[in-house]
Amino acid sequence: ADDTMTPLLGKPLTDYIFVNDDDDAIKKAEEDLKQTEITQPAVLTSDIALTRMLESYGIKPDMVMGHSLGEYGAMVASGILDFGNALKAVSARGTEMARISVDDNGLMAAILGPLEKIREVLEKVKGYVVIANINSGKQAVIGGETKAVNAAIKAFQEAGMNAQLIPVSHAFHTKIIASASGPIGRVLSDMNMQPPQVPIISNVTGEFYPQGSKEIVPEIIDLLSQ
Repeated sequence: ADDTMTPLLGKPLTDYIFVNDDDDAIKKAEEDLKQTEITQPAVLTSDIALTRMLESYGIKPDMVMGHSLGEYGAMVASGILDFGNALKAVSARGTEMARISVDDNGLMAAILGPLEKIREVLEKVKGYVVIANINSGKQAVIGGETKAVNAAIKAFQEAGMNAQLIPVSHAFHTKIIASASGPIGRVLSDMNMQPPQVPIISNVTGEFYPQGSKEIVPEIIDLLSQ
């Protein structure tokens, strides 16, 4: 990971993760790791380290899936991308997301409560705020414009539900960052992607990615871009 990321970040990825016990250095590292262009390769590296550890014990998946950024870890485990190219892809993904210039980067918040109740509360909130991630039937993440998300958090709390801001740089999985899709697609086109060797589920459809020959790669790129 350091070999791949040092030219892209200006220093080794591990320098953002392993710091001394100096409080200022730890605080700076925590802030750096919240920057999506650093967060994404760091999380991917952790994913693949865990995958390789499991493989060393003979544990291999029958199928794989990953949530959001985790989909790239699943891509490596499925054989679609090698680790080096996956790092470059998530670095570009993070950079394009960070590069988005809008008046309002938006907010995200985690909500604990029944999905239908979450939808019901959101319908009454003015402004752009949507369910960005459905994590289970009793937990979801909302995202959108700052004012609308803050209003939603207040509405959820008044309804007796737990609502907590998530420390991210942008409202991911919302239309606020939609402009990043095109550049990410172009980067992915240069990544020598292969058909999956292990079945993998798509975040976009909830179904398996196509399997077969190299002809299905453009469809994989389109789904990943979305």
